[in-house]
Amino acid sequence: MPLKPIFDKAPLISLTDLPLRPGQVRVKHEKMEQLYADVTALAEKQPLAWEGAFRLACLVRVKPMEEPCAAWIRAALDCQGEDGGLPLNVRDAVAVMRAALAMYELDARRPLLEKLVSWCGWAAAHWEDVLAENAVRTRPADLMELWQALYRVTGKKALLALCDRLRQQAMDWSGVLHTFAVQRPMTRVTPWEDMEAGMEAEGGSEAGFYTRQYLTCHGESLADGMRSAALNGQFSGNGQELSAPRIGWEKISRYHGAVCGGISADETIGGASPSCGVDAAALGAWAEALAGLDGENTWAWEALETLWVNGLPAAMQGGQPVPYQRVNSLAVNCGTRDCYHVHEGSEQALRVLNRLSRGMAKAACCAVTARPDGMSVNLYQPGRYAVPMSGGAVLMNIEGGEGRYTLTLQTKQDVRAALRLRIPAWAENACITVNDEGGEEGRPHTWLTLTRTWHSGDRIQVELPRSLSVSEGHHQSACIRYGAEVMAYVPAEDKWAVALCGEPELVDGQVVAPLRHVPAWHKRGSVPADLPVLPDTDGEIMRAVLTPYAEAPCRIALFPRGTKA
Repeated sequence: MPLKPIFDKAPLISLTDLPLRPGQVRVKHEKMEQLYADVTALAEKQPLAWEGAFRLACLVRVKPMEEPCAAWIRAALDCQGEDGGLPLNVRDAVAVMRAALAMYELDARRPLLEKLVSWCGWAAAHWEDVLAENAVRTRPADLMELWQALYRVTGKKALLALCDRLRQQAMDWSGVLHTFAVQRPMTRVTPWEDMEAGMEAEGGSEAGFYTRQYLTCHGESLADGMRSAALNGQFSGNGQELSAPRIGWEKISRYHGAVCGGISADETIGGASPSCGVDAAALGAWAEALAGLDGENTWAWEALETLWVNGLPAAMQGGQPVPYQRVNSLAVNCGTRDCYHVHEGSEQALRVLNRLSRGMAKAACCAVTARPDGMSVNLYQPGRYAVPMSGGAVLMNIEGGEGRYTLTLQTKQDVRAALRLRIPAWAENACITVNDEGGEEGRPHTWLTLTRTWHSGDRIQVELPRSLSVSEGHHQSACIRYGAEVMAYVPAEDKWAVALCGEPELVDGQVVAPLRHVPAWHKRGSVPADLPVLPDTDGEIMRAVLTPYAEAPCRIALFPRGTKA
């Protein structure tokens, strides 16, 4: 837990939740292991990917310090000059320092901390060079997070001065999130060729029309903007900055929906249609942003859970990342048609692996968080979590799935603490029992807190019965959820154009939906066209068993609401 206030009115100790550090979390997660192997294969000469690779190694490997990514980080630090600078551009130098911080969090060795502080001294002495870097000026969250983390460790006031400089001179993301009102997709407003030419003419200035439009519409940069606003709020105590993530998310969700957890089915979050591709790099960036918010933001955990269960695992299909996924898709990889600003293959793969690894690692380390009075379970991700407490560390083991979980505690001595459990919005008649004695009911979309003296071997049974629900989406369409899972229809042969005619139901534990053919719904290649609004249907009703979104690369997950012909 941090001990040093960042300044009098808003001390960092006012943060209610702190994520666990590298080495305090171990998970068994097939997608994470696959992601780690993929990012390691590409990242050797790519400093931007080292932090995510190392943080994943801490989750899925026994000896992360012996992994290749750790060797790459150490080799880069060995090239540090006497003034603290690195022979890299500022963007890559920040990435190396963040990766070095992850190593320090795992193994707090003084020489490593000295290298980190030395580079901060270089940044102060070369401030104009730092601020000239477009990535720092327009997306300052990475650097602000680094300096705040180092301040918690060292208490050096010079780091506060750097934080204040960055907050005053970087892009005002809290203002963007408060005023966000982009309701049309960029693809229908500005062609990418015009956008690219305009940004080049503006020299990357965030005050320029084209540059600002791109930054405030692209999912990845907007997610980083949410992180920036939250970090600035933690530093300043400013109410507008503290509230910006929630207000911005409400506006974005209202305009664009959040069917698969990626805000909308559009790389630019422009709300085009489910036929447009969701950029996988943006999915990882949103996961990192949502996981880093204060623990009292229940809306953020609900959104992160949707992303964790649907969008993120769907981005890792068939042993490789899927750069662009679609809510409605008729092939594992539908190509880049209708995607805005398509990157080169190798560049896109690196962006995806970098952001997915960072986002998934951050979410895993925030699944269980430390609190001043105990701990909080935010995501029921099976794994082992070592939670530091004043009376000694508590080792929590989470097992189970599909709404039924067992939490087992191990301690060297009895510990009195508050255990806070999140009750998801979809959980009906949630029941919590300790050591099979009694039971407490939890209300959806709230927290249930158990305060008691915990003994080694205590077992908490968490029963979260999943509800079946239908929500309205794009063009009065229907999104079917079973618990946190978005449910999808896997087309049989060429029978993909279907509408929901009635209400889905549970039959022997499976979600069954009444579907009927839609003659007027067409496709382009393997991509269904935009959803028809309340289309006419024909033929007999087909009762189809639905599949979870993440398990169905070929899917219809957003259904038109059908009417009779």
